[in-house]
Amino acid sequence: MAHIFYEFPSLKPGVPDVETLMEVIKSSELTRFVIGAEVVDFVKKALIVNTTIGSFKNCYFAFDNGTHFLEFDGKGKSKRFNEVPDWFVSPAEFSRTQWLINHDLADVKATQFIDVLMSYPLRERRAHCNLLFGLELEKVNAVPAAASAAGKIGNKNGKTTKPRVTDLGSFELFSQFFARMKTAVLADEFPTLQVLTGMDNLTKAPHNLKQGIRTWFKAIAGDLPPNNKRVEAGNAVLFCAPIREQIQRIEALGLEKYYQGLSKAIAEAGDGFISDFTYTYEQ
Repeated sequence: MAHIFYEFPSLKPGVPDVETLMEVIKSSELTRFVIGAEVVDFVKKALIVNTTIGSFKNCYFAFDNGTHFLEFDGKGKSKRFNEVPDWFVSPAEFSRTQWLINHDLADVKATQFIDVLMSYPLRERRAHCNLLFGLELEKVNAVPAAASAAGKIGNKNGKTTKPRVTDLGSFELFSQFFARMKTAVLADEFPTLQVLTGMDNLTKAPHNLKQGIRTWFKAIAGDLPPNNKRVEAGNAVLFCAPIREQIQRIEALGLEKYYQGLSKAIAEAGDGFISDFTYTYEQ
């Protein structure tokens, strides 16, 4: 039977190293796995030495998300090509099918599945969720060229319009913000700026209030409040899960104590941009 391997950098590999690769290709059953960087490097270097490799007979490889392919026939003779073969599936399709099976996630409860995803580093977690749930984050985060050009035309004095770190200097306002955020997150609802300010019409909200709340939210969530495009992409449960953990940690520390440390960090940030601002509180 064939052994099919995919180089999908956005997915956690089921075959991360050469040792695992050798174990898999000994199997007489059809197998399909994502391979790690070590395996990719090993296979490519092996081809430099010899284009016929007996141990790789009936092995198929898709490199660089399916940009180019490599097949070994029943005798281990290799063939490289760029045309998409019948055995190839997209990273997104694979993530929702065989990848789940390979990592024993196909039949687990939603809470267990979320726990596994939450154990991944943030960058990997986003990459997996992007494929699993079709979030199209690359489109959400993209800035249209026309909009970028328009911004340059309207900003001739060279001053940036990026939101800057702002401290509202009020524990009472922070407590209200925190309560609104907690209510939304525990209900698995997106904590938008409208929700966090308590104002449906943001045009009526004072500029410094919006900047201050963006600053507080960035410190807690590590990102800005979700905009309309992010909300339209859906999956509020996954968005709220890490924030829920932060809320629990802050409450364990003490809300006022957290606020005092945050205010100090904001003061030290000076006139910096909110997008660059981070805050890690000390226990």
